[in-house]
Amino acid sequence: MALIKPRAGKRILLLAVVAALSATALLAIGILLLGDFGEREGRILATTALLAAYGLLALPAGFLFDQRRLRGLAATVLVLTATGFAFAVAAVWMSSPPDELGNTLATITAFAVACTQTAALAVRRRVQDPKAVRRLFVASTALALFLAAMFAAAIRGEIESSVYFRILAAFAVLDVLMVALQPILALTRPVGAAYRLRVFVEPEDVIETTVEAPDLASAAAKAIRTIERGGREITGLELAKKHGAG
Repeated sequence: MALIKPRAGKRILLLAVVAALSATALLAIGILLLGDFGEREGRILATTALLAAYGLLALPAGFLFDQRRLRGLAATVLVLTATGFAFAVAAVWMSSPPDELGNTLATITAFAVACTQTAALAVRRRVQDPKAVRRLFVASTALALFLAAMFAAAIRGEIESSVYFRILAAFAVLDVLMVALQPILALTRPVGAAYRLRVFVEPEDVIETTVEAPDLASAAAKAIRTIERGGREITGLELAKKHGAG
């Protein structure tokens, strides 16, 4: 059985999101200009809008698959977004959706957003990131999951305490700060030479990666650590190209 290559999978996901966004816009224009905006038209428009929204949430998973990194996280994002979309569509098309459906939808979507945030930050990460960025990544991942759990608890427990929601909002602001700081602090890393490496992995696959490092040995070590963390077995490595220091 033929397997879908990572780059092909990312391309399919990108095209699906583009199609969903385009369909949403065209349907909205058509309904507003040519049709009667009734209940059925509203549900159709809501369905296409949900497809576009959850498709955007799933995008970082496609990039992780393309990079052959953190495939478990990428799969989790896809499962959560697909499940959230299914529950959301069910809620839209039901005449009177039960409260439990809404609670489940809110919980799944909260954790989908948290995992999407983590996946998006993981896509940006580089082996040469400063320690502060790596620590912020771990902290923001934990905080995002904690916020999702707090939100789910508030929905399911019907919490109405203003103090609780103030704490939730404060943690949300802190999370936004940590997310924003990571790409900014990444720019402060010392820049060495950029080594284009060709890494051979099992089974008969080749990964090309660019690593900034003070020397070839350091670049090779960083590339090997990154690929091995992804669970791949390395069989060889060679220098494809070296660029000067920036």
